Amino acid sequence: MKLATRSSHRQAIVVLDRRLAVIMHRMWSDGTEFSWEK
Repeated sequence: MKLATRSSHRQAIVVLDRRLAVIMHRMWSDGTEFSWEK
């Protein structure tokens, strides 16, 4: 049971890391400035 919990936690971290990487890559490629208001 603990292994499944760890696996799910690790998968969630990977999903979040990928989402951040995609957003950062998109910002760098088109030169968009980060906005805290969004």
